[in-house]
Amino acid sequence: MEDLPEDLRSFLQKHPCFQLTDSKKIRCSLNAHEFPCSLAELQRFTAGSKYKNLRAQAEFDYSQYEPHIVSSTKQDHLFCKLTLRHINRVPQHVVRHVSGRRYRRALEQYEECVRQGVEFVPVQLKQKKRPKEAAGSEGRATGSERRASRKQDSGVWTPSTSGGEDSDSSDSMSDLYPRQFIRVNFLTFIHRLKLNKYDNIC
Repeated sequence: MEDLPEDLRSFLQKHPCFQLTDSKKIRCSLNAHEFPCSLAELQRFTAGSKYKNLRAQAEFDYSQYEPHIVSSTKQDHLFCKLTLRHINRVPQHVVRHVSGRRYRRALEQYEECVRQGVEFVPVQLKQKKRPKEAAGSEGRATGSERRASRKQDSGVWTPSTSGGEDSDSSDSMSDLYPRQFIRVNFLTFIHRLKLNKYDNIC
């Protein structure tokens, strides 16, 4: 450190995130980048927006939101337990999320649940009820039950679905396509096939 120029030493004292390495380079502890021992390079880096963003992230205290906003499984993200949202690990994004309407409503619901001694369930999980549970708990008929009751009430005959595929296969549809018609068409097809074969040989 003593062999560095005076202006570079004073710059390093003003910016404690820069440290001198064994290989005579300067390392930034915020992003682990190494710079040559050049004051111009360091000043250019510190004047840029990347350094300002890194410094703001390092100085921002994420722990003030910690009971509800925690580290995420996604890299460089945080996770909000109240809204079940992933948030970028950027101070502006966290502040915007915390000051948003969705987070404030969820926080009010959480505090109400704590006062009542009830377990808090996020709104997104409340909306994802299973269809059978929802129908059974409320005593309402499911969609298929409603359709079946409509068929019975309409007075129009509808085929029963209980037979399945077997009932379809037993119907030969002979009333629509008489046997003579099918035989004539089949013979015509064979005759044309033979003619095409003969034309190809000649």
